[in-house]
Amino acid sequence: MAKQMYRGELFKTPECRLSFAQGLWTARKVNETDSDDRKKFGCTLIFKLSDKRVLEEEVRKAIIGEWGEKGMERAKQGLIKLPFLAGDGPSARNKETGELKLGMGSDVFFIRPASGLERPPQVRWRGDIPASKEDVYSGCYGKAVLNAYAWNNPKSGDGVSFGLAMFQKLKEGERMGGGPIETEKWMEEVPDEGPALETEGGRGAQGLFG
Repeated sequence: MAKQMYRGELFKTPECRLSFAQGLWTARKVNETDSDDRKKFGCTLIFKLSDKRVLEEEVRKAIIGEWGEKGMERAKQGLIKLPFLAGDGPSARNKETGELKLGMGSDVFFIRPASGLERPPQVRWRGDIPASKEDVYSGCYGKAVLNAYAWNNPKSGDGVSFGLAMFQKLKEGERMGGGPIETEKWMEEVPDEGPALETEGGRGAQGLFG
């Protein structure tokens, strides 16, 4: 039986900004070669640099809990993979254009916590009932409940990641990507000019395109 690796206690994060919110409801493959039963729920959480020490402490506990004090030296040497990604690094940029993605910058860092199919993350807003996708979207702000855990992979070595137990929205934010728009801002007055346009075959506007 394989040895159970270190798994930390749950903790609440500082306030962060949510991105890739759809992953809170829809599990996806982390790698293309993964089987369907290895799909994971997840999201991206963007934090101010000043909040990093809170999450670093949980990672430190995981490293020492699994590999002892010597593990900290290994981590500093890059021999233990850490879950923190720079807000202006390669992972924060569009692969085709090189431009920073929305919400990213030199003043933030981000993580990608995840959970397995057997434990979907709880998503909340104002009360203790599940929140909807319309309420909790990419760009809003909130706090997450996470735990740090150690892992080993035969190919990529040792590392520490964050498990995702819950996200609670606290306030609104500018939406990232798709989602409802402010229709009032873009609507124009359209005069009533009678019946809709008739085209060949009686298919309305569709008939204009064959």
